[in-house]
Amino acid sequence: MSGSNGAKENSHNKARTSPYPGSKVERSQVPNEKVGWLVEWQDYNPVEYTALSVLAGPRWADPQISESNFSPKFNEKDGHVERKSQNGLYEIENGRPRNPAGRTGLVGRGLLGRWGPNHAADPIITRWKKDNSGNKVTHPVSGKCILQFVAI
Repeated sequence: MSGSNGAKENSHNKARTSPYPGSKVERSQVPNEKVGWLVEWQDYNPVEYTALSVLAGPRWADPQISESNFSPKFNEKDGHVERKSQNGLYEIENGRPRNPAGRTGLVGRGLLGRWGPNHAADPIITRWKKDNSGNKVTHPVSGKCILQFVAI
């Protein structure tokens, strides 16, 4: 992923697919050569979209950026919310954080709860398969030890 300096060739494709996951919302199309923010694009007109499930105000989601009692502190710890990005500082445009990876054809949060980074972890637990005596079990054809895993 690249920052504000431009986008790598063939990067950032998943964030530009249409329709937006779980909706019928079609993004504005962003050609590969116009993904990076340093590329001037006067006619860029992204679609505004935040899912109704996020707008309903669940505990894990921020309010709308336009709400008068909401003034998030971007690029820093904001109370219990970490708004610092693992990729460094991100730009704020019209009071909203701008995707550091480039244009996506969409503004708003989509299904994401937070304005700014939405940190997530995908834990994977592994172990070697063992028999009743505690010895590693090998695959009958390959002869290699069998790795078991749980992915959440």
